[in-house]
Amino acid sequence: MNEKWLLMMKFLIRILAAFFPAVVSAQAASLALSAEDIRGPRFNINGIRITLTGAPPSLSLGMKLTEVAIQGKTWHNLHFSCDRFHAARDAIRCDKGALRLAESTPLPVTFRLSAPGRTSDVKTLDVRIRNSAGKTGEGWKLLLRTGRAGWEGTLTAANGEVARIVQLLPVSENAILPSSTKGKISGAAKLRADLDGPADIDAHLAVEGVAFSDASGLHAGENISITVDAEARRTLRRIPGQKAHGWEWQADAHWPQGEVFWQPLYFAARGDRFSARGELDDNILHLRTGKLSLAEIGEIDLSGSMDWSARTLHDLDLDAPDLQMAGLYSQIVKPFLVNTSFSALKTAGQAGVKWRFRNGVSEMLDVDLRGISLEDEGGRFALHDINARIPLRATALTHAAITIRGGHISRLPVGPVHIPLEITGLNEPGFRIPRMEAPLMDGRLTLENFSAIRQGQAQGSPPGWRWQFSGDLSPISMEQLTRALGIQPMNGTLSGKIPRVTFDGSAIEVQGALLFNVFDGTVLVWNLKALEPFGSAPSLMADVDMRNLDLDLLTGAFSFGNMEGRMDVVVRDLELFDWKPVKFNARLMSSRGDYRRRISQRAVQSISSLGGVGAAAAIQRSFLRVFDEFGYSQIGWSCRLRNGVCDMGGIESEPLPHGYLIVKGGGIPAITVIGYNRRVDWQELISRLQRITDANARPVLQQDRQ
Repeated sequence: MNEKWLLMMKFLIRILAAFFPAVVSAQAASLALSAEDIRGPRFNINGIRITLTGAPPSLSLGMKLTEVAIQGKTWHNLHFSCDRFHAARDAIRCDKGALRLAESTPLPVTFRLSAPGRTSDVKTLDVRIRNSAGKTGEGWKLLLRTGRAGWEGTLTAANGEVARIVQLLPVSENAILPSSTKGKISGAAKLRADLDGPADIDAHLAVEGVAFSDASGLHAGENISITVDAEARRTLRRIPGQKAHGWEWQADAHWPQGEVFWQPLYFAARGDRFSARGELDDNILHLRTGKLSLAEIGEIDLSGSMDWSARTLHDLDLDAPDLQMAGLYSQIVKPFLVNTSFSALKTAGQAGVKWRFRNGVSEMLDVDLRGISLEDEGGRFALHDINARIPLRATALTHAAITIRGGHISRLPVGPVHIPLEITGLNEPGFRIPRMEAPLMDGRLTLENFSAIRQGQAQGSPPGWRWQFSGDLSPISMEQLTRALGIQPMNGTLSGKIPRVTFDGSAIEVQGALLFNVFDGTVLVWNLKALEPFGSAPSLMADVDMRNLDLDLLTGAFSFGNMEGRMDVVVRDLELFDWKPVKFNARLMSSRGDYRRRISQRAVQSISSLGGVGAAAAIQRSFLRVFDEFGYSQIGWSCRLRNGVCDMGGIESEPLPHGYLIVKGGGIPAITVIGYNRRVDWQELISRLQRITDANARPVLQQDRQ
């Protein structure tokens, strides 16, 4: 029950009691009483005016209070009127009254105020509000008794409109909850006070069908039902030289129905419950024991204290040893990962959390993961049987370890992996992995000197995680790799060096060049930068040099046709958006040096279908069709991609008046391939390549002239 409202009703009783003798003896047609100010230790009432018109037994009572302030809360323009007002020496009563706050809808009120008797100093106020409108009807009853030894009040509600209470409550800038617009409340609340003030409170209330929202739309609730049982008892604290009071309290709340959105979290009731015990001393709320039971998540034990008036948390202890990861992710974690690569996961396993907070600082956080699995619903990655014990302290360096039994990233298998962690602290969060090895196919990926820190706004840049690392990749079989990726099998091995890689909160950047050994050649990638790599639409920029690639290893796995020789590939200004190319300048050319240069008839046909039909048609019409392979002296092809169109060219040193030279013949038998279509839609070019490399497809021979 609201203590401030009971105090205000007590003051109204005092006003009416002071007015009582004048009311009983009134014979004139009009009587008025006014006062500028009435003050007390916890209240202040300004602009008091009471009027009485008519003559007994037909009287009309009016009361206006310009401002009422009780314990820091303020109401303005409180009006009460009664058209059927009766006065006698032992009591006054109102059979038809209305109570209104400012411009709110008047509340239908009846009341009876009894005067002290000869043998008793007790005054009694019985106030009732009954509204028969609606299906169930609405009833409120306030019974207030006051005497020399103290007072007590009981408020009973039956299908009471929550909106009526909202109308009468003062507006506070520090309000925690938005205003409620719907819902009903039933139950009773009792407050008893003695000469030292309020002594005990008992409340047993149930609300149903509650809805609330705020102007921003970031906080809302619908169809909420909650039951609350609460008790509080005043206690005496021993302080030298003075008498000090505190409160012992306990409460239990059950939430069986409803939905709440509190940006970014959404909760649907599943029988959640909160029970607690504690004390309230000098505006410091102490939570001695608290238990929050969340369906599909688990139980959380709480204790701590806060400054109730300032809404400031002093300390908190949280212990949740057995939480279900599936419910924890879907209800608590997932809303904070929207628009990231981790926004759609299937999770399982158990997690334990223990947290200690003191004087505005986190002192300790322990995280225990048991049998956790994380699986991306899009199939991009999956990690299984994650186990970890991660201790974090405010400033001390701690050591932790994470093990992953297995899983995959894209289609590449991962695990088992052991990750050793050095954690710097909670106040300046960061961690380091001196060295970590992860098996990858028949090779091994090594990370060295991985370090990450969480940077705040104070450092002058947007808050978030920053990290860096370096490493290398020991040789892995291209045959196993391509099989795992589900692409055409290739021969050879893949290995490489990883220079310093950094992440600044929004972009990953390679400080230096990535070096890979593949197809018996080398691949250098530099100026590599990925923007928003964990977002929904990442982009990437890079320059690439591929030198001395073995064409036999590269083409032998495809139905493109076999080619022998060496090839250099240069790609400049490469840009990918959502991992799809949108811009680049690419050139393929024969490597310098002395080596065997042969090309199969199938490869000639494939090249012709991309750049023109000249050579392929010549093979089919002449004696050359009896040869399986031909000699060549040089190969060259280029593509400049802009706005979805590839501008193609050939060997720069061999310009032609019409078309461009792709393959320059050499040796016996020799063959030359000329391309004619200069501009090709990029998606059409990709479709042609897919048809060509399909082992069951025949090359498509066509001529596009511009």
